[in-house]
Amino acid sequence: MLDRLRTMFAVEELRKRILYTIGMLLVFRLGAHIPVPGVNTELVGEALRGLFGEGLFDFIGMFTGGALQEFSLFALGVIPYINASIIFSLLIPVFPKLKALQQQGREGRRKLTQYTRWATVGLALVQAYAMSFLVVREGLVHPGIPMVWFFLTSIIALTTGTIFLMWIGERITENGIGNGVSMIIMAGIVARFPAQLTQTYLEISEGAVSPLWGVGLIVVFVAVIAGAVVVQQGQRKIPIQYAKRTSGRRVYGGHTSHLPMRVNQGGVIPIIFASALLTLPSSIATWVPGLTWLQRFVEPGSIGYLVAYVALIFFFTYFYSSLVFDPADISKNLRESGGFIPGVRPGQPTAEYLSKVSGRLLLVGAAFLSFVAVLPFIFTAVSGIRGFHLGGTSLLILVGVGIDTLMQIEAHLVMRQYESLVKGTGFLGRRAG
Repeated sequence: MLDRLRTMFAVEELRKRILYTIGMLLVFRLGAHIPVPGVNTELVGEALRGLFGEGLFDFIGMFTGGALQEFSLFALGVIPYINASIIFSLLIPVFPKLKALQQQGREGRRKLTQYTRWATVGLALVQAYAMSFLVVREGLVHPGIPMVWFFLTSIIALTTGTIFLMWIGERITENGIGNGVSMIIMAGIVARFPAQLTQTYLEISEGAVSPLWGVGLIVVFVAVIAGAVVVQQGQRKIPIQYAKRTSGRRVYGGHTSHLPMRVNQGGVIPIIFASALLTLPSSIATWVPGLTWLQRFVEPGSIGYLVAYVALIFFFTYFYSSLVFDPADISKNLRESGGFIPGVRPGQPTAEYLSKVSGRLLLVGAAFLSFVAVLPFIFTAVSGIRGFHLGGTSLLILVGVGIDTLMQIEAHLVMRQYESLVKGTGFLGRRAG
């Protein structure tokens, strides 16, 4: 382990990327503790917890790193950005112009990213106004502050905080290690672990919870992480045979390869999208007093919430796969390159075969994601542990982001080794010099 760390920091580019990522995440954690001016921070946390409900408040806190509890500059977190990404993911298959942009390569993706940014700004403005309205309605603003001035200050501060987090995420993706937005979410989750573990220890030490459930918590924690790693890394290798073809005096093809198909193609995206989307009904019910019945129906842990949660996870698992995996396109490319799957005819039969295999793998992946997402609510109801939220969503995000980050680090190390080989040799293997 220590040798691996030394190797990582020995590579200058990789060291700069890691330190850059750590620095940006520290900026995020500092901003999470800077409150919006004019708010009574001593009362705002408990007041919002009462409005949203314990489950939803902790759920939003997962995406904001606890910034909502202090009504800080980053109180909205990256939720508006995630919602904007969901909206455009759903719109791309519907509108041909957006689908054409997606297929235009780098330039098309750049335009889609720009549209997502503007949509994030719009959603952040709406959510900032709604959160400011709740604070004013509950009397959490310091006396003597004009309401117009507070609304203006609060909306600008919250919206700017979200935009700044979006910028940090993009900079981490470009100049650091890992996916920036996912790294921000992971940092917020990890930052809340010490307080939750302390609360759980107090529950056990005071006799409110049996110590056996503490041991059970550790066992389930380890088992879920191990299962998540297996599923995240699990894949089925489809054998590909390439036919021999002659061009002049050279013979091409004739070798065997494989097409890797992951069990969980979407990674943590389906569960993040499902979680973020389920916060909308509860948030609307909180802002509109006449919809309190809706808040009870979609309260995290309720039957309606769990059913909707599982359904959305299945939907986004298959939906995201349809965006990144096209069996017809793969079948066409295999046919043009002279490849085929043994025992399967090229063309449409290959596409149908790949679609069938993908559907079975996605079923396993979606079922596992759903099980891990529902498991914490079952464990909490049975054990009575309230301090530590064994969030299946949290654990899957941590495992998924951790694996992706380690794979990027490994890729940099491998690339560095190849560069050293190229620099150390000249033409036909002779020493350069």
